[in-house]
Amino acid sequence: MDSQTGNNSILHTKIETLQQTIDTNVYGVLRVTQALITLMQEQNYGRIVNVSSGAGQLTDMGSGIPTYRISKTALNALMRIFASELKGTNILVNSVCPGWVKTDMGGKDAPRTPEEGVDTIVWLATLPDGGASGGFFRDRQPIDW
Repeated sequence: MDSQTGNNSILHTKIETLQQTIDTNVYGVLRVTQALITLMQEQNYGRIVNVSSGAGQLTDMGSGIPTYRISKTALNALMRIFASELKGTNILVNSVCPGWVKTDMGGKDAPRTPEEGVDTIVWLATLPDGGASGGFFRDRQPIDW
């Protein structure tokens, strides 16, 4: 299969494809988060919600889409580190799996509407002070890393 689609085996994954995916899903998030943290710290307020995927869960890791899986697992690690370093502040950091959503990426056969997919994202972005931080959520419920 074409490694650009991500539907390939780890046995045939091109390093260049993995690098490009990590550049987007990990380094891009790191750069944006680092750029905004200072302002959040000055205000002692912030909600960082990163869209991850169940495909990045170590507890349910399988084969297929290796570049995507690896990048989302790394994103989850990044979020755990940010949450740990920001513990005790009013900056909450979480990851979310929106599920398989009818989008350009998810396709028309996906069972969830965009509204269903975004629900937990909005919920996490609007958590009250003292809310959850360092978690991974789907359908407003914690899920395993």
